[in-house]
Amino acid sequence: MITKFYSNKDEIYNTYDKNDLGASYSKESTTFKVWAPAASQVMLKLYATGSSLEEGATVLAIKQMTLDPQTGVWSKTVQGDMHGIYYTYVIQNGNVSSETQDVYSKATGVNSTRSMVVDLERTNPEGWDNDKHILVDEQTKAIVWEIHVRDFSYSNTSGVSKEHRGTYLAFTEENTKIPNTNCPTCLNYLKELGITHVQLNPVFDFGSVDETTGVEYNWGYDPVNYNVPEGSYSTDPYHGEVRIKEFKQMVKALHDNGIGVIMDVVYNHMYSGDDSCFEKTVPNYYFRKQGNRYLNSSGCGNVTASEKIMFRKFMIDSVRYWAEEYHIDGFRFDLMACHDYETMNLIREELDKLDKRILMYGEPWTADAGDNGIAGDASCTKENARKLSCRIGMFNDDMRNGIKGGSDDDTKGYIQGSNFDTYKILSGMLGASSDTFGRWAKRPSQCVTYASAHDNLTLWDKLLKSNWCHNYDTTDPAIIDQNKLSATFIFMSLGIPFMLAGEEFARTKHGDHNSYKSPDNINAIDWTRTIEYKELVDYYKGLIDIRKNFPLLTDATEEAVHKTYMTYNGKVIAGTMANVDAKDGEYKFMAIVMNNTDQKHPFELKSKYELPNRWYVIADHDSASGEAIRAFDNKMEIRPHSAFVIVDADSYDKIHNITDTSVIPYYKVL
Repeated sequence: MITKFYSNKDEIYNTYDKNDLGASYSKESTTFKVWAPAASQVMLKLYATGSSLEEGATVLAIKQMTLDPQTGVWSKTVQGDMHGIYYTYVIQNGNVSSETQDVYSKATGVNSTRSMVVDLERTNPEGWDNDKHILVDEQTKAIVWEIHVRDFSYSNTSGVSKEHRGTYLAFTEENTKIPNTNCPTCLNYLKELGITHVQLNPVFDFGSVDETTGVEYNWGYDPVNYNVPEGSYSTDPYHGEVRIKEFKQMVKALHDNGIGVIMDVVYNHMYSGDDSCFEKTVPNYYFRKQGNRYLNSSGCGNVTASEKIMFRKFMIDSVRYWAEEYHIDGFRFDLMACHDYETMNLIREELDKLDKRILMYGEPWTADAGDNGIAGDASCTKENARKLSCRIGMFNDDMRNGIKGGSDDDTKGYIQGSNFDTYKILSGMLGASSDTFGRWAKRPSQCVTYASAHDNLTLWDKLLKSNWCHNYDTTDPAIIDQNKLSATFIFMSLGIPFMLAGEEFARTKHGDHNSYKSPDNINAIDWTRTIEYKELVDYYKGLIDIRKNFPLLTDATEEAVHKTYMTYNGKVIAGTMANVDAKDGEYKFMAIVMNNTDQKHPFELKSKYELPNRWYVIADHDSASGEAIRAFDNKMEIRPHSAFVIVDADSYDKIHNITDTSVIPYYKVL
């Protein structure tokens, strides 16, 4: 049972369990329902336009709504085809009368102060009925590339048509290239890179960008309407149906090219507390408060109350809506520790009714640990991971810091030569599921392995800062080697690999560690860097290819941890993975070896199983590939600041039908 929380209005309000809140449209009529149990009166106000600034912005009608005292739901049915009509509720709570958009809005006008009745069938692009989710059998088979919609194409280096730069429709343009080159960008680049999913920074309606101008930049972690796509990424924010259709076109284009779509969802706080539709509709209910003070564990002034029955219901309804209506393939929860674990498990159960393969993971922390409003043993932290479904993942910040040091400072991690937090890496390589090296996850499917994300310095900028280099365009081989080592950790570990867009081509934000509202010249992807750092891009491609083709890396079970033997001798990290019951077409052994020192070192693989004498290297200091590069016996040396990924030669020969092993040259044996 979850601990009692501040202002638990569930004790005095009737709640509602049906799924028809909001505007339920048909061509013959639309029924409006709003849960407002504290209100003494609710009026439905109908408008011709989505804002008061537009021509013809007249009030069409004002209608009294009727209360069902058993549920706290006010309703009104209006006859006729209401598609394209805008509406608000005028809600009387005590002495305060507030006009507000619908909590359950599906469409809105510009800047989202008025909701819109929408026939969702009319927003479906051609072929939408045949669009299918892009799903993976295990969460660990996902390879996630995090991108902001505007960053993706805003630069003229994207080759995207000018009218689509920075919009949803940029994702629909195929065969885009860097101007005056034959180098692919955007959608075609992603296909060549080989990632399985894009994670989009918030794409539901947020409040920090004026949709009438679209001039401002923001990451979008300030939601206003949770079930409405953001209008500044559409070609027409004034007509509510346009952003919906264009969002679906983006999803379909990615799906058509075999790429899934993950939404970054921010249910933990809103753009504003007092001015939100939630607070205006039911004061002092949807947010955690102490007296009149909003609690602040989200760091944004108003943490929401996931433990309250009707906000919990809203979260569940909302996630399911995006998965069903927009064919979303996964959800990343911002500041997930602001939420209680019971709510998150219920969301997982609801998604499972659609498909158990829909991804779900989040940040196991808050922005202000002292002001959360729920008991520590109820929140979604790593310490409580075992209370969550093993298919709810969490970002592994311990491994992140072990790999590269602190996110914004000049401290060093393993890849820069430090051995201070090596055990965090050993634990992380085992999906944070190892009793020997440190465990918080039930199994690797709960562990999201990463080195950088939209927050903090990009990996490249962090490497430059920790190496005291001030040239953001450097091609210093030592720093590129560190980037390669980081990538090898991410893709060759048990768990879910995740990377910031451009990590693979040395993306820089010129040292800006918090670019949430910085200009486009800081945030937008510079696609020319895929040329400058082609060696790095090719290395990432190779590692992704390896991960896709060697199932030992994507085993999500706890048993996989027990079959992996990790060693560390103060210089070299080595992990040997075993599948001793390998069937035809499966690899029996695989190993990853890392050297972060300035010296070459000999190494010898170890395992609880008898190891073969012949091995093939599929990734080394210079390149990575799903195909064998070199052969060697059981003892060899590893170069400074480099990695080896190796597989047993006998399995490889059988799988690839190699009869003449002399075609694969040998490394020099020590």
